[in-house]
Formats: sequence, structure tokens, C-alpha cells
Amino acid sequence: MSHVTRSQVQALIGKEIYAVKRDGTVVTGRLVRLNGDELILEPTDGKARTKLFLPLVLFDLLAIGTLPFVFPFGYDGFWWW
Repeated sequence: MSHVTRSQVQALIGKEIYAVKRDGTVVTGRLVRLNGDELILEPTDGKARTKLFLPLVLFDLLAIGTLPFVFPFGYDGFWWW
């Protein structure tokens, strides 16, 4: 396994690269900057990838579904006004 020096990485800033992580997965993208020992990449296809969308939707459905148990007679806003 070859190691890349900091000066070699700085020469690649702004170019599209692919990198192999320690666990063997390959990441591709445009090299934006070097932050310590981390390479900051921008996706080449222009779309951000997220794994948080499905849990967020499920949480919203849970919150809406449990609302009648929190306010059993409806929510009239600020009733003391």
C-alpha cells in the first residue's frame, strides 16, 4: 500500500480524484481541501447523499401519530389568552 504525502495531496486540490479508505471502500469526487489528515471531497454528480432522510420521516410520523395521546381533547392554542 502506497502512502501519499501532504505535498502530493496539495497538488491535487481542485481536481477529481478517487480515494480508497482504510476499510476498502472507494470514494470519488473533487478534492476541495485538506483538513489535518482528512481529505474533503465534493461529490462529482452534484447531489448530496444522506442517510438521515428515512429516520427523519419515521420520527415525524411517530410524532404526528402520538399527538392525540398528548392532547386528547385537541389543542386550542394558548387557552389563557
